[in-house]
Amino acid sequence: MSKPLSLHSELVPITYAEVLLQLAEEFGIPRERLLASAGLRAELLLNPTGRLSLADFHQLAGAALLLCEEPALGLLLGLRLNASAHGILGYALLSSANLGRAVQFALRYYRVLGLTFDLELVEGEESLELRASESIPLGVLSRFAAEGLFGSLHAIAQFLLGERPQGVEVGFAFAGPPHAERYREAFGSWAQFDQPYHWFRLPRHYLDRPMTLANPATMQMCEQQCEALLATLDVQEGLLSRLRRLLLARPGDFPDLDSAAKTLHTSGRSLRRHLAASGTSYQQVLDEVRKRLALQYLETTHLPLFEIAQLLGFSDPSNFRRAFLRWTGKAPGFYRSGEGAP
Repeated sequence: MSKPLSLHSELVPITYAEVLLQLAEEFGIPRERLLASAGLRAELLLNPTGRLSLADFHQLAGAALLLCEEPALGLLLGLRLNASAHGILGYALLSSANLGRAVQFALRYYRVLGLTFDLELVEGEESLELRASESIPLGVLSRFAAEGLFGSLHAIAQFLLGERPQGVEVGFAFAGPPHAERYREAFGSWAQFDQPYHWFRLPRHYLDRPMTLANPATMQMCEQQCEALLATLDVQEGLLSRLRRLLLARPGDFPDLDSAAKTLHTSGRSLRRHLAASGTSYQQVLDEVRKRLALQYLETTHLPLFEIAQLLGFSDPSNFRRAFLRWTGKAPGFYRSGEGAP
């Protein structure tokens, strides 16, 4: 069973730390001073394909913010993290047939990069929107991390397209900082703030743009290596909670396993395997969500039982009654009366 994502998970590519150290040197901060301030040993960076723990990288980022006295440091870092900085995942993006394929691949395997965000892709008629929410609390580094993520997305898109993308829009969950003008310079539009989550929008017409370095053989090799990384790194925690959120957001219209996997940017086989590793199954998770919603409807609404059954995806109220009895040992009407409620 995979371990929960934590600050001790060794996920962050060494290349991220190297780019940050180089950036700090441009602000007059020698790498030795920054490493010492962060309490890190230089030996940690000797393996170019190695990884840092989230805690170590956060220590380094926090020290860099203090020493460089540059509020937009996260944005500057992100803009330097183009496709080649992301290791095997970056090579996969370069080898994709078009930008749309690259986006889908990135959404499926982004956890091999140690990102502390849950990502969701929402397709609109005119644009593609990537939503990001913190998977673990980042505290004072929240803005740094969000700036770095979207700066890197913009840099990758520009690198893959061979031109600066036009019509990009961004929104952030935090309040507008004093350096908000820097976002307009970076993304070409004014950012929106105090949003329910961070979001990055790209016009859809870019998705079919072919990649000049497209290579199916290289793409297949990269996919195999990313699958191997997912199997060995502590990056699977979060998939179960994302599945629960997906089901909770679609009461009465619950997807089947394969449809849910597609929405979560993984395969049905992978989702089934990860749920089994967590000691559960798709049907068990669905039953948990239905039970949670059923209790909420019975406790907080006056909806008749047949309407609650429909909201939970039961075509026959009797099936809902049997399921509720199995979940709680009580009939729904008995529970609502207060005799069965805790």
